[in-house]
Amino acid sequence: MLTIACLSQKGGVGKSTIARLIAKTYASGKWRVKICDFNVKQKTSVDWAAIRMGQNVKPEVSAEAFTDPNKAISQTAYDMLVFDGRPESDPQTHKLASEALLVVIPTGVSSDDLIPQIRFAQELKMRGIDQRKVMFVLNKVTESSAAITDAKTYIQTAGFSVAQTTIPMKTAFVNAHNSGRTLSETDFPTLNDRADELAQEIIERVTEYAD
Repeated sequence: MLTIACLSQKGGVGKSTIARLIAKTYASGKWRVKICDFNVKQKTSVDWAAIRMGQNVKPEVSAEAFTDPNKAISQTAYDMLVFDGRPESDPQTHKLASEALLVVIPTGVSSDDLIPQIRFAQELKMRGIDQRKVMFVLNKVTESSAAITDAKTYIQTAGFSVAQTTIPMKTAFVNAHNSGRTLSETDFPTLNDRADELAQEIIERVTEYAD
């Protein structure tokens, strides 16, 4: 069973957003996918999956709230699990990182996001997580190419990889989520293509690390 964890030390950086994109992408390939939502207070992914089902959006993506990583990992009826962790660096988060084949860490381009997220990645490394399986994603970026370049350089200088494809801040993405859809299911083909490019980078990274 394939496992990917979308983790973060802080909220609001797009952890659930990326988790949904990954889950939908694999589900489109006929994988049996479940999002394991560990933010049991908000249940963002669980509520999103319910909206998706209510809107009859295909492919169907299952989601369930969990507090115990071991119970989530035991979901053997699925080909893939996407861990949507809570925004904390705690034993639960560390357990999810250790179990996942790939750890995706979303971040914005501001220092308010980058600094704590890099510290989080460094903490995972100190706890024995192979830094090669940590992948940063720049989310909610502005149109400033300089800011994007600086953010990528900052991440790479810290010793971590970052996806080349970035996700801009767009109302269309918000509207898609509100209707149970993902970044690659908006009304705008160019935005969908961009999201698909990011998903493909993540898939390639999983395949590369697995090999």
